[in-house]
Amino acid sequence: MDEKRLIVTEIERSAIHDGPGLRTVVFLQGCPLHCTWCCNPETQPLRPALLRDLRKCVGCGRCAAGCPAGAITLAEGKACVDRALCVSCGKCGELCPMGVNELSGRFMTLAEILSVVERDRAYYDATGGGMTLSGGEPFLQPGAVELLAMARGSGISTWVESTAFVPWETLEKALPHVSGFFVDYKHPDADALGHATGAELSVVEENIRRLAAAGANLTLRTPVIPGFNDDPEVLERCFAFARSVGCGAYVLLPYHSLGRGKYDKLERPYAMDGVPAMAPGDLEEAARLGREMGLTVGIGG
Repeated sequence: MDEKRLIVTEIERSAIHDGPGLRTVVFLQGCPLHCTWCCNPETQPLRPALLRDLRKCVGCGRCAAGCPAGAITLAEGKACVDRALCVSCGKCGELCPMGVNELSGRFMTLAEILSVVERDRAYYDATGGGMTLSGGEPFLQPGAVELLAMARGSGISTWVESTAFVPWETLEKALPHVSGFFVDYKHPDADALGHATGAELSVVEENIRRLAAAGANLTLRTPVIPGFNDDPEVLERCFAFARSVGCGAYVLLPYHSLGRGKYDKLERPYAMDGVPAMAPGDLEEAARLGREMGLTVGIGG
């Protein structure tokens, strides 16, 4: 039997904002949501996405000649990809001498991933850090729970950043192997949440309730997006939900546009054009409201 593999988009070492201590964050491909403000849009499909920097293209045609799916043609001196035909094989990246094409992720065995994580064990021991699984939505890939079990079994702290828009059975299987959960709670209104992200509020809230009832070490997070959920009344309802499930830890994340260039590489429009980025200081008043409601509220960078 082949060893289980995951599609990894990035492994970030020495991270300090994704759980306690110094951490290695393993980003996995695939997400069930389509958040308008997503800063990692390349992680949304459950297969590697093709990223293309057309500024580098010189129209040599090597990618078009070698594409096994016939998805690439030349037009006006540039290579054009029919993404409906593209199978994300990565051949065009191998053929391009200019580095125009790359895939967003690569397959790695669980042992390969863990071997990277293990490199910083001394730092985990010294700082209380460990491994954090992120995405996308890490639980979308079969094998994520097994990776968590392997890491926890070897004495490494494990945290997960999740949308909670996954079957409860998956979260339940993960529970014994997770030191802590960051779960996004983006909006308390079902219609607003569904329109902007594709998530079903009832599923997200029920999973959060079950995690809290099971005694999970749980922190709720809200990415604060101008025009979507930055209204104090909306944030107050978010805080009230956290209190109702007994979750006292909360993090507000200011909107940023750092992923803007990825949309160009995916040849997709960026829906947040013209929306100014927020600074941590912009959320001080909202954080104060949450603290007055009895929560421990932090502001992300």
